[in-house]
Amino acid sequence: MKVPVVQTEDFIIYLEYYKDLIWLHTDVYKWTPKIKKSFINMLNYIQNTLATNLFGLVDNDKLGKFGNSIGFTFYKTVLGFDNNQYKVFIRRL
Repeated sequence: MKVPVVQTEDFIIYLEYYKDLIWLHTDVYKWTPKIKKSFINMLNYIQNTLATNLFGLVDNDKLGKFGNSIGFTFYKTVLGFDNNQYKVFIRRL
């Protein structure tokens, strides 16, 4: 179950605990350099508070590019429930 942990007028950050990992989900409504800085500061705070890596499932190149821009890197490829391959990205402490 996704749990919202940060909610602003520009974005929502959700966390989900699944298979012993913390997964990041987000809804972004507006994106500027200032919002990006705020978003990254929130991610840093979350990670430092929880002392854990964050993971994200990427199903398209645009999402992968977004992940890279906020500190995620490719981790591995997994097979989804729908038998499609997905990239898993990680944001390390």
